[in-house]
Amino acid sequence: MALSRLITLFFFLSLAIFSSAAPSASSLIPSPLNKRGGDTVKFEVTLTWEDHSPNGGTPRKMIFTNGTFPGPPLKLTVGDSVEFLVHNELPDPTTIHFHGIVQQGTPWSDGVPGLTQKGIAPGDSYLYKWTADAAGVYFYHSHYRSQIMDGLYGAIIISPPSESDKPFSLISNDTAAVEAMSEADDNLQTIFISDYNKYTAAELHEQEQSANIDFACADSILLNGMGSQYCLSRGELTAYTNPKVSALIASVSPSQITDKGCLPPNLPATQGNFTFDIDSIPSDAYFDCTPSSGPMATFDVDPSQGWAALTFINPGGFEILKLTIDSHKMWVYAVDGGYVVPQLVDQVTVNNGDRYSVLIELNQAPAQYSIRVSNSGLNQVISGFGVLNYKGSYGPASEDPNALAGMNFAGVNLTTLVPFNDNKAAPYPPSPPAATSDVTYKFTIKKLGQPYGAYDWTLSGIDTFNVTLEDVDPLLYQNASTLESTDLVLKTNMGQWVDLIVQTQGPLAQPHPMHKHSNKAYVLGKGTGTFNWSTVAEAAAVLPPSTFNFVNPPFRDGYTTTPAEQNSTWMALRYEVVNPGAFLFHCHMQTHMAGGMAVALLDGVDEWPEIPTEYANGGNGVKYSKLKKKGKLRPTEE
Repeated sequence: MALSRLITLFFFLSLAIFSSAAPSASSLIPSPLNKRGGDTVKFEVTLTWEDHSPNGGTPRKMIFTNGTFPGPPLKLTVGDSVEFLVHNELPDPTTIHFHGIVQQGTPWSDGVPGLTQKGIAPGDSYLYKWTADAAGVYFYHSHYRSQIMDGLYGAIIISPPSESDKPFSLISNDTAAVEAMSEADDNLQTIFISDYNKYTAAELHEQEQSANIDFACADSILLNGMGSQYCLSRGELTAYTNPKVSALIASVSPSQITDKGCLPPNLPATQGNFTFDIDSIPSDAYFDCTPSSGPMATFDVDPSQGWAALTFINPGGFEILKLTIDSHKMWVYAVDGGYVVPQLVDQVTVNNGDRYSVLIELNQAPAQYSIRVSNSGLNQVISGFGVLNYKGSYGPASEDPNALAGMNFAGVNLTTLVPFNDNKAAPYPPSPPAATSDVTYKFTIKKLGQPYGAYDWTLSGIDTFNVTLEDVDPLLYQNASTLESTDLVLKTNMGQWVDLIVQTQGPLAQPHPMHKHSNKAYVLGKGTGTFNWSTVAEAAAVLPPSTFNFVNPPFRDGYTTTPAEQNSTWMALRYEVVNPGAFLFHCHMQTHMAGGMAVALLDGVDEWPEIPTEYANGGNGVKYSKLKKKGKLRPTEE
């Protein structure tokens, strides 16, 4: 079936079944306990292991949060104290990380097993306590064994104080328009865009090990947990194959992408010089494509309001995604929770773990417009779709579903599009870093190579941060002064400015979306080739002045390395140590994180925190540990 007809069929079918779709966020059961008691917001969730198929295919086991996927949103105001109570009814341990939340003074609530807590055992509970100290959009997700790929994630929306400074006067000098933008920001909608695989995270990692591959082939792209699996004809796949891909796959037979649109899993150019056992994995993991039709996410907007605000979040396992909205430009006004100098763009790339907030002027004819989300990498031809629905509309803006498209199914631009420039994402209001740093740590991203597996990665350039480290006694609970510094465990002191130089080893340097827990870091600069200097200061003395930005560099908690062919690349970050604790620095691609691309930063070892009584000695924050029916607890037996 031709692609345009296929998408048209799925479009109307998805809209028709939208109201009767399988469980999704904010459906079926009441929201969690989310009551304000003074300055405290209590949020209680129960995690369960359910059969579900978000794309209409064969159901698989997924994690539901209070009966929904994605999990329900947590809405706060700056200054609120949060009590996030988790009941684990999963068959495995789990933890919850609050992505982008500083955890100032509460490092034991960062949710990283082996660093800040032990995993929450099946049947047990855990109470996370922290303060909402910065406005913006964040999200909570599992940080145990790639469970985020099984569906454990939900939005966190923190509203600013009423008198906060917003950048909307940089978009328009019309007072009414600025007020409409601010109102839209106050009522923003969050949209999770992610890859989806019919296999659980554990099954996927088992396939990596059995076949000795670095897994990178999805079934669907989901928007807020909804989507379909599209299967293209061989002619369409051939037409969509990037010329760069054609050159890469010339060394294997057959020299073509798979029926799922993926690079062959035994491709040395991308996998490395390894021996593979491709026959050990199911044929539908990479090769066979079975179409299925699931619900299509619809996002309602009211044109009488003038503007709408959307925040796109990528919690996916390995696909970096880019998006367009038919007939609409986007003002990107916030990134990773912080306001930036707005950019008017046609296209935004959302790296794994990142959040991009956009304003859309609702100046088109009342209709339904496609939100197109495509893979940004060369590893797969795949897209997903959603609907921007004007209030009072009666159908799509065009009978031809692709008539208004800015990019095709393979993510190739069909016209000249203006993409968001991450390197120019200046914070608003301005927030410059220190002119120099006190200490520099250098990293090298690469595969460990034989005798390790194709799925084994290192960030330190020496060792892998193996997933078994999630099960050790938490570093936070140990005496930092006696902990040995290694290539995987690095120390800093309070008040220091720290530079992190991240080198990505070529010859094929793919992008890696890095994430630092706790406070944000400045992206000082990026380059191609090898970083041959000991410090940023040394490099700045010889490189062109435009290489580094010390005045208004991006201030992020996610930083994606520059890709390159036939070369290496580097990236320089700078942050101030303001919060003592054990914090992870890692790639947010789950296949790479599980493969060991991480290090532990012991920040502020000279002012190491004292663990509260309720968390000490394996405590869970409350005097309860076992579940009873209906989410109620019973005291731990003494």
